[in-house]
Amino acid sequence: MQPIVNDFFCGCGGMGVGFLNAGYKIAGAWDFDKYAVQSYDHNVGHHVKQADIKEMTWQDVPFAHVWAFGFPCQDLSVAGKQAGLLLKCQDCDSDFAIDPSNFTGQTTCPNCGSKNYKAASRSGCFYEIMRLIDETREHAPNSLPAVLVAENVKGLTPYIPVLTAELKQRGYIAHVKLYNSKFWNVAQNRERYYIAATRDDLPDVLQMPAQNEDPENVPKLSLFLDDNVPERFYIPNEKAQKIIEQALKRLETLGKVHATITPDRIEKRQNGRRAKDDEDPMFTLTAQDLHGVIIQTEEDDENGVIVSEICTETGLLDPNGCGKTLRVGGGGR
Repeated sequence: MQPIVNDFFCGCGGMGVGFLNAGYKIAGAWDFDKYAVQSYDHNVGHHVKQADIKEMTWQDVPFAHVWAFGFPCQDLSVAGKQAGLLLKCQDCDSDFAIDPSNFTGQTTCPNCGSKNYKAASRSGCFYEIMRLIDETREHAPNSLPAVLVAENVKGLTPYIPVLTAELKQRGYIAHVKLYNSKFWNVAQNRERYYIAATRDDLPDVLQMPAQNEDPENVPKLSLFLDDNVPERFYIPNEKAQKIIEQALKRLETLGKVHATITPDRIEKRQNGRRAKDDEDPMFTLTAQDLHGVIIQTEEDDENGVIVSEICTETGLLDPNGCGKTLRVGGGGR
């Protein structure tokens, strides 16, 4: 029998492609974002649907041996505001956060004791999967998946005992492993947790694959970059020079510390502003760019030029090494 998987929070298809390559059939795939759904439809299959998991019920989920869910990381990642796992009680309408340091093994509303809640943060959507498991167990127990596979950022660390306990309550044994993509033939230093939970009424034969951390096996970023980039992908020199002049003028109006793109390459042809105000969205990471911070140390009033130190440790993409994970800090960090 061909194994079957359901792909929640499917994005553009990273998990789906992996399961397809492993010989699985995808029964259903869902994502809230319409552009992610369009990408998934193109990359993986037409079975994908745009849906809000908070509105889904057990009746929307077809049978599958595995449920895969890379639930949202924004509220756990160091790149976000780390709001954590937030829930809204459906009985008293209050919001509450999961405190891993005081977790008692049961998730209940601290105000009224109710177990009827919905996700109030993106990362809190982990509990929407738990709700679907509960509904399936109640209404269609023969459709319970044999395995649950979750993925998330390293910021999940303090919540691992919480997730393990929640899975155990629902009859699943959690196997947890932190992997780094650079040891898996990907030229990026990206750490991610993988949680594979097996149903406790089935033989527990799962073994998480070992990670070969031999530095000789880490691929170089240059292996994945194009040597010859067509000219149409660059902006004209005249326009580039105007952008550079505008950027240098703009530096005079910014604060003591601000994010910048390619701070050490004045001639870099960057389409758009290269310096950010506080709370501005971070730059999109590209293969050639250096993201860093300019620190104002001295101002020459006579020439109107800011003399700055450049901090380039974070975000450096070394073609002879592997790419770092881009970390997006908020204003004032």
